[in-house]
Amino acid sequence: MSTARLTIDLPKSEHKRLKMVASMMELSMKELVLMSVEEFMHRKPNKVTIKALKQSQAGKNLKKFETLEELFGDLGI
Repeated sequence: MSTARLTIDLPKSEHKRLKMVASMMELSMKELVLMSVEEFMHRKPNKVTIKALKQSQAGKNLKKFETLEELFGDLGI
């Protein structure tokens, strides 16, 4: 089986939290992340998400942003 490496940067507090949760579940951090990704990938999208995906694939209602701040502003976060 071929493998690939994934590297992510986390705030130290989140890294510590992830490590603590993995330990409490008697899992390695890798096992916890893989389990979480697998669970996420098997979720069925809701009707709103399905509609948005179809519109996106058709090139409808797309928005472009120059910066993350513009995107977050549009999303209200």
